Amino acid sequence: MNTRFCCSLLLAALFPFQAGAASAPALMPPAAIPSASSSILFPTRDFLFQSFPLTSQDEAFLAYRKARTGKTLTPELSQSLMAEMQGYPLASYIESWSYYDGISADPEDPVLAAEALEFLRAHSGEYVAERLGTDLARVAAKNGNMDFFRLLYEPLQWNKTEPDIAAWHLALEIEKGGGSVPEAVRLLRNTGKLMTPAFSSLTAAVLSRSPGLAWQVASFYIQHQYFQEARRLLKEYSGEDPSSIDAALSRPSDWIQGADSSADPKLFTAACLAAGYGNPAGCAAALDSSGVQLSPGDRNLIWNFLGYRTAVSSTVSTASQYFEKAGDGSSDPRLSQPDIVAGWRLKAALGTGNWKEVERAAEAMPLNSELKDGPVYWLGRAKTALGEKEEGKEILLGLSRSHTYYGKLACDALGLPYPGDGREHAFSESDVKQWMQNPSIIRAVLLRRLGLYSMASREWNWALRGASEKQLAAAADYARRIGLADRMINTAGKLPDQYFRSELSFPTPSEKLIAGIASETGVPEAWIYGITRQESRFMVSVASGAGARGLMQLLPSTARWTAKRYGVGDGNPDLSDPVTNMKLGAWYLHYLDERFGGQKALATAGYNAGPGRPASWRQRLLGPVEGAVFTELIPFSETRNYVKAVLANTAEYARILGKPVRLTDLLGTIAPPEQAAVKDPGSGS
Repeated sequence: MNTRFCCSLLLAALFPFQAGAASAPALMPPAAIPSASSSILFPTRDFLFQSFPLTSQDEAFLAYRKARTGKTLTPELSQSLMAEMQGYPLASYIESWSYYDGISADPEDPVLAAEALEFLRAHSGEYVAERLGTDLARVAAKNGNMDFFRLLYEPLQWNKTEPDIAAWHLALEIEKGGGSVPEAVRLLRNTGKLMTPAFSSLTAAVLSRSPGLAWQVASFYIQHQYFQEARRLLKEYSGEDPSSIDAALSRPSDWIQGADSSADPKLFTAACLAAGYGNPAGCAAALDSSGVQLSPGDRNLIWNFLGYRTAVSSTVSTASQYFEKAGDGSSDPRLSQPDIVAGWRLKAALGTGNWKEVERAAEAMPLNSELKDGPVYWLGRAKTALGEKEEGKEILLGLSRSHTYYGKLACDALGLPYPGDGREHAFSESDVKQWMQNPSIIRAVLLRRLGLYSMASREWNWALRGASEKQLAAAADYARRIGLADRMINTAGKLPDQYFRSELSFPTPSEKLIAGIASETGVPEAWIYGITRQESRFMVSVASGAGARGLMQLLPSTARWTAKRYGVGDGNPDLSDPVTNMKLGAWYLHYLDERFGGQKALATAGYNAGPGRPASWRQRLLGPVEGAVFTELIPFSETRNYVKAVLANTAEYARILGKPVRLTDLLGTIAPPEQAAVKDPGSGS
């Protein structure tokens, strides 16, 4: 690596140029790291406006990437650009892409495969090797080159647990006579991507060794509407009469209506799952009136599935009735994605205000649930509502020390103030210097400068693997010093609550600008910050796959509509400009806030999913519910989590800005709407 170049890079990061400044020289002399007390070490609080000048090597890297993506990369252009990048810290990415492209085009080329393996050995311990090894493993598996796959799989550090990689590997092990069939069934049970090549191969491996699992595995496919594949699996592995399988699963609603007491319980259960996917009410009626001799487990499985399908597609009151009929059957091994189903059982009980069922559903949630804070909070609320106040208080106290969404709700339930800053983690300048000299961090800073945010985040996170608390604190502080708010926030978020620092986790750049926009639009500063932190982590030029752009991640169509409605700019807004982006984002929030009568939960949901969707979800309500319950009932997981994150952010920023507001008040009470027709401009992000 070119030492002089690295020094130049680090100094450019430490002393960022403002927009419009003169270009930095290509090389800068080495310099000592400024002390922690040096004011020049810290970027201005308007770090939103920092600009990082590009070197000729940066330009060559971007040109190569653009030509490769656009399929205009000729051998001559490739050779010229690679010559320009001699000694460049990102040059290894270019080499890795050439191996990926070559092997994708000719998976059987043994020479290229050997060269790629040598590249992986030479770059062992670097993220570029992890990325290339993972990508080539997918290519190898899809082409049936399992010997090559095995060689690629073994050195992986991060990605062995990626669902498809794990599925390919386990299928290979089972085919060789090893592996764990129960682990394979667990993977199949917990995925929604059963028809991908990796999980199809895993299914074949499992059933070839253990055909007695055919009914269980087929039930997973049925619950995801893969009816044709379920029929094929049952015909091939179950030993059941093929004509009976076709009769039950070709027209499942008709078949269960005509089934009598002599019907095969396995077929009836499979047909109920198939019919219940699109018509849970009809299936429920048939199940209630059926004389088929079903076991309690069969009935629990069906009622759980019908409850889940009804909750996500219809009304929670009916869903809750179905879940209650299921008893405690959510642990049935035939139920696909049981954590998600159990979560909807809890949500349905909340929607009906049945605290006893909330208690039962929360206590039945899997201990390893990724959403464990939610069930714990609602269990505490249920205990309190049912008169077990001391137990409920103890449960809520355990959550109240955290700065999370449910931590704030617990504080509200107990009447406690939100926790503030904790103590600063002790680290030295040498700890910070280690990160400055870390090759992955250097690459991350470079990639961030190039606007390649996803690649930069992966390099940064790769450097952090296995880091101690002290090292994480030093890395977060280094990100703060060089103005990388996204890496600062994410790195600080890995620290325990006792080390929470507002300036690291909830920065407030450009306060005068935001205060002015808030005054102009009538939208609280804390809400603007809360949206921006969630949408972009304060990255000016970031863009989403859907085309949303900039700090507040506006779609161009939404920006034009907003600009025209409120007379902002010339009607053709530049979303790469931070001021324009934030003004339009705030005005769009103003529109949503007015449309939904000041209901921040509905307006925030509208910013993420478009205003039409929260309006339709509100229409499904039978009566007023607290905003926290309404938020749990949002059927889109992305929007549900978005509303929680943004409003928790908003409450945190309100505390920091000295204008405190309770999260419960932000969530409010949501009631069925009065009928009103308002033109929908489209999604805000």
